[in-house]
Amino acid sequence: MSRRNTKRRSKSASGKPAWMWFVLGNAVGGFAVFLLLQFGVAGNGKGAAGDRAPATKPKAQAPSEPRFDFYTMLKENEVSVPPPKVAKPAIRGESSSNKQGAADKVKAQVYILQAASFREAAEAERLRAQLTLANLDVKVESASDSRGTWHRVLVGPFDNRSRMAKARQVLAEHRLMPLVLKRPAN
Repeated sequence: MSRRNTKRRSKSASGKPAWMWFVLGNAVGGFAVFLLLQFGVAGNGKGAAGDRAPATKPKAQAPSEPRFDFYTMLKENEVSVPPPKVAKPAIRGESSSNKQGAADKVKAQVYILQAASFREAAEAERLRAQLTLANLDVKVESASDSRGTWHRVLVGPFDNRSRMAKARQVLAEHRLMPLVLKRPAN
């Protein structure tokens, strides 16, 4: 017989197999749990049945009233919200006279996207040419301030947000993060 086979057949140090220790440990643990449940954890001498007997007797108590009256509290704290000051958008079925009246009340606004701003006019013109090839309405606007002259590349104007969103998507494809500007319509 080789050494390998003799090592496998050898038993633990005390001469008993490992599965026997496992079964013995489970039996001792189970007995300990049984005793704890039978006599209680505190060891006050009462059995488990003695502990439960007073709990099963119904106690006659007056029905307690709720501590909070939720619905009346909400009514007391109600806040009225004033109607919005902005005119509602025109509905397609409205007459043209109603549309004209609504347009007079609210100044029409257009959306313009500022694609970029440059100090050099040549860079602004180069970007304008790229965006024009992408089928966008682009113009370059120059503005001066205390830091010098800036050339802003503007896309638009857009009269509704959906057209502006499409143009914004095209600018994102060109890796530009445009600023949204609102201006009164001319």
